[in-house]
Amino acid sequence: MSRWRRVVRRELRRYRDQTGTDVVSRQDLLDQSLPVLRAEFPDAATPGQTLSRVMQELRDRGEVDFLTPGVYRVADLGRAAEETASTPEPSDGVDAEFPAYEARTYRTTVGARSMPAAFREAILERYAERCPVSGVDRPALLDVAHVLPWSDYESVRTDPENTLLLSKTHHAAFDAGLFTLNGDYRLHVAPNFTSESDVLRRTLVDRDGERVDVPESAGLSAAHLTEHNETLDWW
Repeated sequence: MSRWRRVVRRELRRYRDQTGTDVVSRQDLLDQSLPVLRAEFPDAATPGQTLSRVMQELRDRGEVDFLTPGVYRVADLGRAAEETASTPEPSDGVDAEFPAYEARTYRTTVGARSMPAAFREAILERYAERCPVSGVDRPALLDVAHVLPWSDYESVRTDPENTLLLSKTHHAAFDAGLFTLNGDYRLHVAPNFTSESDVLRRTLVDRDGERVDVPESAGLSAAHLTEHNETLDWW
């Protein structure tokens, strides 16, 4: 199985280099790597099933994280001793047979950032497609918000522990520092925040100090919230 691991690591690196993201779905990885797997392992009757087993092994080794079933995040593809011995990288001729994979992206309404569609779908599933602050449960009206800013913390851009699923309005309010959550997921509103909006009063102002029902499956990091809150001038 060590040779399979070498090839899958190589395909994960190729996917990451070509798409610029470290999140990949099983289907997208299989679509990219199937021609390579068939060429490398012509006797493999079910390469897709073997790929899944290898990804499980890489997770056990701490090299990938499972975000949700069938969605992975590349964590640390270390070059173990087994990988340094052989298996050269594909030649330019081989690479030319497999054009660069164009990742689907999701563009938020706050700023000009893009993120992998598979990552957005994983976060939606972790939060059961519901904003824990507003109760909005329509995916088209939900954004993946980052606790530590996207622009300043590249290493945790696709870390589920650094994400909140918020309605588009509440995403903008969070990024503007109008409210936050503490490490116990209690909602805190900026002291000078007022609004004539019934929605904002009902979901933010009137709930100041209440505990927000963040699903355990979300995996939201209290440490990231604490670090974020230390940057707020009113905290």
